Amino acid sequence: MFSGCSLTGNHNAYLEPQPFSKLTESSEWYEDQLSASTPEYNFDWQILLARAYSAEGDTNRAFEVLRQMREQAITPLHGNYADIIEAQVRSSTGSYTQALALLNSVDTVNLPQNALAYYYNLAGKVQDRTGNYAAAGQSFLNLAHTVNAADKKIAWKKALQEYRQADNREILSQFKSSQDNNDRGFLEYALIQKSPSEEARSRLMSRFTAKYPNHPVFSLNTPDTADGREPIPVGGPNSSQHGAVSGTAIGDGDTIAVFLPLTGRYAALIGQPVRMGIENAFRDRGIKINIKFYDTAAGSVSDYYQDAMASGTKAIIGPIIKNEVDELLSFDPQVPVIALNEGQNQGGRNVVYLTLAPEVDARNAVQEMGKDAVSNPVIIAPQNDKGSRISRAFNDYWLKSYNQNTSVCYFTDVNSLESTLKSCADNTPNPFDAAYIYGTANEASIIREYSKNVGFGMPRYYVGSKSNSGVMNNSALMGIKGMKLGDQPWLLQNSSIKEQIISILPKANGDTLRCFAVGYDSYNLVLHLDKMINNPEEVVRGLSGDISINSQGRLERNISWITVGEND
Repeated sequence: MFSGCSLTGNHNAYLEPQPFSKLTESSEWYEDQLSASTPEYNFDWQILLARAYSAEGDTNRAFEVLRQMREQAITPLHGNYADIIEAQVRSSTGSYTQALALLNSVDTVNLPQNALAYYYNLAGKVQDRTGNYAAAGQSFLNLAHTVNAADKKIAWKKALQEYRQADNREILSQFKSSQDNNDRGFLEYALIQKSPSEEARSRLMSRFTAKYPNHPVFSLNTPDTADGREPIPVGGPNSSQHGAVSGTAIGDGDTIAVFLPLTGRYAALIGQPVRMGIENAFRDRGIKINIKFYDTAAGSVSDYYQDAMASGTKAIIGPIIKNEVDELLSFDPQVPVIALNEGQNQGGRNVVYLTLAPEVDARNAVQEMGKDAVSNPVIIAPQNDKGSRISRAFNDYWLKSYNQNTSVCYFTDVNSLESTLKSCADNTPNPFDAAYIYGTANEASIIREYSKNVGFGMPRYYVGSKSNSGVMNNSALMGIKGMKLGDQPWLLQNSSIKEQIISILPKANGDTLRCFAVGYDSYNLVLHLDKMINNPEEVVRGLSGDISINSQGRLERNISWITVGEND
């Protein structure tokens, strides 16, 4: 249903696909490549397309591509590839037992190295989710044999994490059957770490050091690897010593709670669009999860939280009203919370924030200007609360990145724009090479024209979501032709799903559509959060942008950028 929700790049019929390489584009881009491909590369492009659909949460389309792959499979290798990709799609929906059965049927002997690396990484994750910890450890040891030096260390650390949870007898069995000396060292090291006696661990580690003096376990930069104390924290890069969020694997039969204003003043423009997004994501993913909606306009967050916990809720989406976010977090929730706004008191080990705050636009604008080698930007914003917020945020990000402050030019209304811009120009010692305008498309258009009149014109103009109504053929966009526009990926082109939402919600505008996307992505984020915490490279490619968790345990959402009118 969401085939039109990402930007399309230029396709090239002569690109040679790398079917198990890291995904870098949207599903629509891979669709274009498949359409332009020569027959010899069709199967590889189908692999990438199925993976892209799965990464975007479009399970139905991923399975349709898989059906086509199986129909066109010619060699046993093609059959193995199809099994691997189906296992990946099923694991993304929480069907880990089915995924494991598919992986166990794969003949790994003839897999190319890049496919083998993909296989072992996926197998390790699926085996972990099904409680086969020793097998997962072995998969990550096998993975280390197929990747570069930096990735080897990551694979070895994952293997040791799995062995921490594994049965000693299974580790010992692997040790006896292993023919690789490095692998035997990791297995022996894992057994030593599981010894309950610190004295025994110290004694055994002395022998281990003499037996394996140059073993790679000593290169992993984990605390006290040589004296037998615990080297690797459970919980991945966002455990208690690294970040603020923890996760729980969500699968069939689990319950998630959603706190939204479904009646009252905020329902039509905020609550209902978010709910629609969640329900659409639920239908697209096809996982049998119980979603329990709570109307925060009709009851207290306190009562709802107690009810949700009594119902065995595994995660919470919302609230979206600031004071309600504060109220929920005051209970120090013991399950992951995807808060849709930031309250006064941010923090808590189980919360991430997926918001439409202007600070998100500011961070993305700074990043985009950095890519364009901008050195002296000015922010042009209205003299109000949001204008001040985005200006402060932009300056904070710019100062942190480039060790210098930025200039701000505040305006009160359109009528005073020309005199305001002239005053800013007169008080500027160095010429600006770019402007970030926080305003409507009409305001941005007028600002550009007035800037020329007062000798304040500059080569680059950047605008954000405030300048985009969500309908790309809107005549207002003609006024900002040539400017760079940053917004949610699916709002940078027209699509049938946007038209459907607008017809269902008569008051729909750009912000309503963005609320829908945040709802859609919040559901997929709940399903991926556990994997994202344990793998910093895990990214949810959502309607609202590429979502990841940074090393501080904070969620980041990267939007897309286009030059308005460039492809007209």
